[in-house]
Amino acid sequence: MKQKNNAVKRESGFTLVEVLVTIAIIAIMSAIAVPGFSRWLPNYRLKSAARNVASNFQAAKLTAIKKGINCTITFNQVIGGTTYDYVVYEDANNNLEYDAGEQVVNRVVFPDHYPGVSFDTAQGGGDGLSFTDNDNSLPSTAFRLNGLTRDNGGGSGAGTVFLKNTQNKTVSIVVSAAGNVRIN
Repeated sequence: MKQKNNAVKRESGFTLVEVLVTIAIIAIMSAIAVPGFSRWLPNYRLKSAARNVASNFQAAKLTAIKKGINCTITFNQVIGGTTYDYVVYEDANNNLEYDAGEQVVNRVVFPDHYPGVSFDTAQGGGDGLSFTDNDNSLPSTAFRLNGLTRDNGGGSGAGTVFLKNTQNKTVSIVVSAAGNVRIN
């Protein structure tokens, strides 16, 4: 003989009140979090851009040592009609000028990758850079095959990149004559 289950079936799910309370709690938490996030994001992008610049300086140094060729970083360089904030390339003729056919290691446009980040034109002689200009009047520095820097005039090649974000927070990337790179 089979026993009948007299238990009442209950519908599972949430009540309308439970759903509305959950939505209200999420809305309150979002209202608290969004302003903090909007203050945090520009600083995050600035730090990311600074790390990117520093790592590209390191990549130029390593390329120069590994391949036994000068590797140059030129700022505000035009290639194919696009002005790049900086271009890292193997400088085959050691003139600190990008010439067609030279191997590009990397090229960066800040707004594409780091919206709101730009050179701090209040520092570095008005362009946010303290590197010596090459013959094309573009700030440049090169790493030699021994890892030391040089500029176009026979100088040390040392200099600083000054960056800022939309909140006017600044950071600098310093390259020493010995080829050391640090973020301040």
